Amino acid sequence: MAAVKVDTERKPGSQVILSVEVPVDQVSRSIERAYSRLAPRVRIAGFRPGKAPRPMVEREIGWPTLRQEALDLLLPTAYDAALDEAGLDPIDVPRVEVEQFDRGQPMRFKATVSIKPEINLGDYTDIRVPRPQTEVTDKDVEETIERLRARFAELHDVDRPVQAGDFLTVDTHILKGGATLVGESQTDAQLEVDKERLIPGLADGLAGQAVNETRDIRLTLPEDYPKKDLAGSEVIFRVTVKTIKERRLPPVDDELAKQVGRGQTLLELRQQIQNELQEAAHSADEQRFENDVLKALDDRMQVEVPEALIDREVNRRIRELETRLQDQGVKMDRYLEYTNTSLDVLRAEQRPQAVQKVRLELALETVAEREGLAVSDAEVEDAVNNALSEEDHTGHKHADLRTADPVRAYFRHQLLMRKTIDHLSTLAAPESSDKMEPLPDVNELQEAGSSASAGGRPAGKRKER
Repeated sequence: MAAVKVDTERKPGSQVILSVEVPVDQVSRSIERAYSRLAPRVRIAGFRPGKAPRPMVEREIGWPTLRQEALDLLLPTAYDAALDEAGLDPIDVPRVEVEQFDRGQPMRFKATVSIKPEINLGDYTDIRVPRPQTEVTDKDVEETIERLRARFAELHDVDRPVQAGDFLTVDTHILKGGATLVGESQTDAQLEVDKERLIPGLADGLAGQAVNETRDIRLTLPEDYPKKDLAGSEVIFRVTVKTIKERRLPPVDDELAKQVGRGQTLLELRQQIQNELQEAAHSADEQRFENDVLKALDDRMQVEVPEALIDREVNRRIRELETRLQDQGVKMDRYLEYTNTSLDVLRAEQRPQAVQKVRLELALETVAEREGLAVSDAEVEDAVNNALSEEDHTGHKHADLRTADPVRAYFRHQLLMRKTIDHLSTLAAPESSDKMEPLPDVNELQEAGSSASAGGRPAGKRKER
């Protein structure tokens, strides 16, 4: 396409307004192309297809239809030519306003685009962050064993009054002002005598109660009580205890190791727990270390984050949430109803994290460019194959995802971010350490792949050069 005339006007928020003029001859050619596409569809009585005089065919088509078809043909290529002329790489779909398009006249339009912002990143090579090293203690191991014992505890009937920690079967009624409240009674309810879980005062009121005994326990319902009309009210809980069971923990011995499936002896159980806790602590240490490194990097950067990038990240997070909900059989509108919120509120809640994520990626991309970091095609190929290998087990074949450009671009970006973080981590703490592996989101990959399989690119979208 021949060159177009372009004037650029930069606006706050990394936005640029392109004022574009397309020569008359290109407008004429687009009108001719539009006529060639539309004319075969026109049928005029008395004429064979394609033989009717052009003025009659154009009257039948109508100038508005012909104009729109010609505009649709010319605008995408004119927009791309304008980007080439201005040397811009937009980061979102433009807002286009056609100011003039007519026969014998140059086409004029304005396109407002968001571009990658100017990033002022200071020296990051002096970042120094201590790498935490959490050690697992014997106390940590013993606490884990106690949690395992609680998980495998058994309930046994006891012939004694209620004690803290017991599990009860009870009938309950709530009385207010001497009247039993309708809808607030329960029969054969299961209840654990736990002060942290029960309404304040109820556990103490149950202590010492015997089987078949009925007690009236005076309480004040908490302000967050599910029924708002009762919240904060003084009531009487009438409780009849029907059964009392106590939780008996398994002994700490070799049988416990076999029961929980972590070795054959107590020594093996302790060692496995020690190893698991140490591995988890190491991962947590690495995550804290990386967070500190990235926080130091962020402190060295000044940038005006474009709204287009923020909106894109917010949309990605909303789509991710919607996918997780669908996996659980819940629709987004139902979720919003359950949580008594709206999509606008949800988007507003996601915005701070989205801004931080975009800032981080802009900083990392700048570091990668300065350091000459890159990801090879072989690395992308391995990452794609590893992430999508599970489809062979599930029976879902997505061979198209392996070659789809958006999927490969997603992996290339994720790998580059990972490689850049590792580079910064080495600068911040030169001692060797295991690097954390990237965790690609396969749902997001399938979403990226679907855009590739749709065929073609949206009108006005920047093509890769």
